[in-house]
Amino acid sequence: PTLMGVDWMRQAIASIEENNDYTWKHGIQTNLMNYSPEWGALYREKFCDAVGISWDPDIRFKHGTRDSKIYESEFWHNVQQLLIDDVDPYLTITTTRPFFDRFKNPMDFFAMMADIGIKKVHMERLTKSGNARANWERIGLSNREFSQRMSRFFLAYLTWSRTHACESVGNVFLSPFDGLMLSIAGLSEGQGKPGYGCWSGNCDSTFHTFDANGFKPGCTAINSEVDNSRHQGETLAIIDPSSIRKQRVFACATCQYKPICSSGCLAVEIDDGSGECSGAKALFEMIDSQVTQHKIGKELGAII
Repeated sequence: PTLMGVDWMRQAIASIEENNDYTWKHGIQTNLMNYSPEWGALYREKFCDAVGISWDPDIRFKHGTRDSKIYESEFWHNVQQLLIDDVDPYLTITTTRPFFDRFKNPMDFFAMMADIGIKKVHMERLTKSGNARANWERIGLSNREFSQRMSRFFLAYLTWSRTHACESVGNVFLSPFDGLMLSIAGLSEGQGKPGYGCWSGNCDSTFHTFDANGFKPGCTAINSEVDNSRHQGETLAIIDPSSIRKQRVFACATCQYKPICSSGCLAVEIDDGSGECSGAKALFEMIDSQVTQHKIGKELGAII
């Protein structure tokens, strides 16, 4: 959306806020390639803490180049300016093979975030769609690999958080782990609350996509290819998310985590032959073991 310019964005927000029937909260996701002090002023004024900045190491390039180092240099320069401009962003990372290969020791990642001044991070699962499908062997992960690498990050997150919980500088909050711990703690206490994030299934009905072809229900991960004339080859087409979700969840009938897991993103194959499901049951089991062992739940705030 930043390609449209600051003035256009201000006009769009003003148009939306003319409807006084709602209280509006705005959010944005950007790779910061177009960042300027004018954008910083708008972020502070209208976006509060909902400024997401996308960082995908070793796979993202700046337009017109094929060198990820150029993108990274400009990205981190703009991150520093964003922080100087008093905007508190959350960093969104796609969980690719190159990312996990770079941070074989997850503690290095947390140290990097603390040094830069990033306090909030979200790890988003890579889906086999778009350019990712064509490069899956290099950047993709099987269901089992995803669970294993996320489990490793989770254990490191607990260690880092316990060490830095009382520090004003150095503490990093990492999604989806906080939400998953609360979900599992609630399940063990018989609360049975819906799952967190992509595990909730809410994206089937509460996310919406508007593009050149009009409106489509659901997030772009499941509907960006179906009517894209530039897309070639295999196409991910999910016309009715609710019916697909019911079929997938039925296959999870005996899983203890079913009340807090909707089987994960519909763009991820529920059984890819790796011995792990799309909902990442092994990750749930790892988190569950720590929630039980350390009684994380009502005391979560004292630990994280």
